[in-house]
Amino acid sequence: MAVLANKDEGQRGALRVLLVGEADDKRQEVKSALASLGDPALEIVEAVPGPGRAANGGPPPDVTMVLFNGGNEEASLNYLQSEAEDDSPSRPVLFALVQERSPVLMRRILRAGADELLFLPLDLGDATRALLKISETRRKAERQTGGVVISLVSTVGGVGVTSLTANLALALRYTLNKRVAVVDLDLQTGGLAVFLNLEPERTIMQLCEGDRKLDSIQLESALTKHPSGIYLLAAPKRIEDSELVADKTIGAVLDLMRQLFDYVIVDCGGYIDENAVAAWERSDYLFYLLDQSIAAARCAWRFVDLFGRLGLSAVEPSFILGRYQPHHPISEEQITHTLGRTIYAKIPRDEKVLERVQLRAQDLWQVGPGSPLARAVEDLARRLASGGEATTEQGGIVSRLLSAFGQRN
Repeated sequence: MAVLANKDEGQRGALRVLLVGEADDKRQEVKSALASLGDPALEIVEAVPGPGRAANGGPPPDVTMVLFNGGNEEASLNYLQSEAEDDSPSRPVLFALVQERSPVLMRRILRAGADELLFLPLDLGDATRALLKISETRRKAERQTGGVVISLVSTVGGVGVTSLTANLALALRYTLNKRVAVVDLDLQTGGLAVFLNLEPERTIMQLCEGDRKLDSIQLESALTKHPSGIYLLAAPKRIEDSELVADKTIGAVLDLMRQLFDYVIVDCGGYIDENAVAAWERSDYLFYLLDQSIAAARCAWRFVDLFGRLGLSAVEPSFILGRYQPHHPISEEQITHTLGRTIYAKIPRDEKVLERVQLRAQDLWQVGPGSPLARAVEDLARRLASGGEATTEQGGIVSRLLSAFGQRN
């Protein structure tokens, strides 16, 4: 697949942790504790204090953990200080793991340049907090060099989430010649394949089998190419298989796709679960679609309330008014007042064009390239391509998914 060969994949996924200590048994004890963490995913390598980190092989670590466990503390301090003096961008975050709670030793460790200080035996809660902070920082940095992830959702049906997902992808491809993929997370409905007039033999289920780390070859095997040049990651063929798709799979898929495509557009459907939230956490834009109805406005308000309680700091939702009619009794101003948010974009109601799209098994630009609907989607595509900022509200927050949904093992 040519599009997948045109971009570097980069190093995403698990945090690479270098565990440094003289005593093999102590390293194994810490390694076992770290391996029991469910999130973030870790790749752990070991070393003894001394120069030559590169001798451990592989890419440089994201985190270096130096053990101070009553052995040769001077060797550990010297190693820590030498690592701290590295001012290159690839310098890892430095953890000191301390067994003896000595104020003198702790001061020396901090003066040597440790970024984090944890105590042995390792408290899993403290370790998780510190490592998640690093993982989120790395994810934000990678976003600046990768493609753009856009998620669309609505908890009320019939407002055009699937059609806008597909048409926005086509507009980015036709109008701006971008490399685009769409992901169908409306797993039980699978409407994107129908809208795009595709009958995919390959689906997201191929990425849910086995424990092998996801790579571009696996991803390629699951994608279906549309005649326009966009790629579809389709929903499972069988409704019951949707229960087998885990949020960790969604996260890994979107992390990789960001490196391979200019834009990844996700149809999240109307069912909010861990999979949808995993997509939102990785999104540069999150659009909630509603129409000019009291029910839609109420559902949008409930979504805002839920989103605030979920605690996603990476993105704030923006609102798109679908099937818009300028003379509708419920105006844009009334909806804006109800939500306390401005409308990011309006997509006009154009049932006749959409009907021809479906009946002729053609896309919008083949049926109505100059229609108000096509122009509105093109305008949205250009705005996103130019880095148009979405309206955000107060309330940046951190993830509390475990309390909202419960932990998925």
